[in-house]
Amino acid sequence: MAPSAPVILFHYPFSPWSQKVTAYLSLRGIPYTSCHQPVTQPRPDMDALGVKYRRIPVMSIGRDIYCDTLLMIEKLNELYPVTKEAPGIAATKAQDRALERLLEKWTDVVVFKYAAAAIPTSNPIMSDKNFTDDRKELWGREWTEEHQDSLRPEALVVLRSNMELLENDLLTDGQDFIFPGSQPSLSDIHAAWIFTWLADMDDALPKGIFSAKDFPKTYAWFDRYKAAIAKAMKEMDTSGKVRQIEGQDAVKEISEGPFGEDQPAIDKRDPTGLQGGEQVNGYPTDTGFSRKDAGKLVGLTSQEVVIASKAKNGAEIRVHHPRWNFAVEKA
Repeated sequence: MAPSAPVILFHYPFSPWSQKVTAYLSLRGIPYTSCHQPVTQPRPDMDALGVKYRRIPVMSIGRDIYCDTLLMIEKLNELYPVTKEAPGIAATKAQDRALERLLEKWTDVVVFKYAAAAIPTSNPIMSDKNFTDDRKELWGREWTEEHQDSLRPEALVVLRSNMELLENDLLTDGQDFIFPGSQPSLSDIHAAWIFTWLADMDDALPKGIFSAKDFPKTYAWFDRYKAAIAKAMKEMDTSGKVRQIEGQDAVKEISEGPFGEDQPAIDKRDPTGLQGGEQVNGYPTDTGFSRKDAGKLVGLTSQEVVIASKAKNGAEIRVHHPRWNFAVEKA
């Protein structure tokens, strides 16, 4: 049975990570509440909830708050069973599931870094000092126009190489999507999200080397994928499955609601040696590592860390981090 508390997604539309999660929710038809956030810090709603994690999106199900899209999608798969109203899109066969996970890690770890470096300085957002200063703090590198221009050639080389993997390997069997069927699967989301984000950005992928003539199967797949997502999102809107909410109302709803899942487990054999009840800090290790969630360790498995902390209004919340590209340590 799905949780009684609603899914609340804290996000902004330009974020490719947010687009990834809304694509998943829409294809599955899972109702959710949308709470738009500023593109840059500060984010008062996160501060009110006591969440230090600084990346977007953040997802809540009741007083359980999930960080990183890797964990969000795993939790949605786990907590929202396949039904007629919420059809499954995740792989069910072991070999397909392995490909699904590999595609997720590929775009997350390999492609995204170069996608960020490929943002052209002609994009108006690169002239926004608030944005570039914010991303400097997030990434731990310069985001000046000069530095971005210096990164872009290598980024385009790597992106072209990775798009060739799509064109020449993944999309060669003539199917509409990665697996047989008339709709995208979770594997399509994992493979497509960052490339479609770039392809839709003016001047990000130079037409001289990234055209539909160079990558005919890939661009045709992009079109099918985007059309399917747009149709699913429209159906979500017309059926009333997407609700908009203001930040202060979202904080109140979360604080006064139940937890979204049962008390998490503690693995007493975890290599860190950490034990339940200890005060810990948790944080990502790739970007956004300067801000750490602090509190009592209440969940620890090979896949997840759960930290109990307090919102500003005194409500107890549980902040969930994945183990992938995250660290947890004794405070």
